[in-house]
Amino acid sequence: MVYVPLLEVKSLRTSFSTELGEVTAVDGVSFHVNAGETVGLVGESGCGKSVTSLSILRLFRKHSGTKLGGEIFFEQKELLTSSMNELQEIRGNQISMIFQDPMSSLNPVYTVGNQISESIMLHQKLSKKEAFEKTIEMLSLVGIPSPEKRVNDYPHQLSGGMRQRVMIAMGLCCHPKLLIADEPTTALDVTIQAQILDLMKGLQEQLQMGIMLITHDLGVVAEVCDRVLVMYLGQIVEEATVEILFENPKHPYTIGLMKSIPTIDGKRGEKLHVIEGMVPSLHQIPAGCRFAPRCPFADEKCRHHSPDLIGVGDGHKVRCWHHERIGIGGGNGIAIGNQ
Repeated sequence: MVYVPLLEVKSLRTSFSTELGEVTAVDGVSFHVNAGETVGLVGESGCGKSVTSLSILRLFRKHSGTKLGGEIFFEQKELLTSSMNELQEIRGNQISMIFQDPMSSLNPVYTVGNQISESIMLHQKLSKKEAFEKTIEMLSLVGIPSPEKRVNDYPHQLSGGMRQRVMIAMGLCCHPKLLIADEPTTALDVTIQAQILDLMKGLQEQLQMGIMLITHDLGVVAEVCDRVLVMYLGQIVEEATVEILFENPKHPYTIGLMKSIPTIDGKRGEKLHVIEGMVPSLHQIPAGCRFAPRCPFADEKCRHHSPDLIGVGDGHKVRCWHHERIGIGGGNGIAIGNQ
């Protein structure tokens, strides 16, 4: 398949003003998403995944003390320098986002049908009746039973999983060119999760939609993603196709994530691998390699000098001084899905 460039992020830097000073949550992140491609963004909580996605659409409060640097191009249009009116035409229409917490993203005083149909009327210029009919269709597509009744429910009348499905319907209703999905299936059981992922893949094939998938679930990554970006403390530490990453991860952090996954053939009583320590505070970013305090391979060079993200062949990039002698070469228990 020949991919067409859709989103390009270059040296993105996002910082916030706090009582303890300025902190940088995303530091020099560069990547791209092609049309028809699914790119997974993985890492522990606090690594900058969600801030990266919010930065693309500049979804920060006006007086939050947020500073954005770098360049973000969507179909060759620079988003960081676009006016708010230009962004409004793109948000929810050409670029949609499925948020992680549906209860804080849905308005509690409007029905879910009203909130979905508002976006359809605004961006697709349909009548109120046509938008209402399409809303019911979208609720049915994401697996909500009796959608003609649920369309008149308020968010508090729905379960957490159903609210998440409403958010997914809202994100897909305008058939966006780029879908940013922040943990879209976390609150769903495995059956509905599979249905939602199949729905997203089906729409992607039909519309050549690019998907940026933020998730902790490496099983989902292996099943649906084409490429994977591994983030740690605001930086990308490894980038590769899903096959290369799962067969031969090169960064100690990626290897730690892989080894932390339970396997079917694991021995009874055998403990899961644990990455020692925790993600440091943004106020206390370590000198040198940011993963060094938790890395079993770290030496003096790692603790004092920061490595660059360099290519190691076949589109595989890694940020590690010792990548040539690190790797697990498969055997991690993850099945690669059909691409």
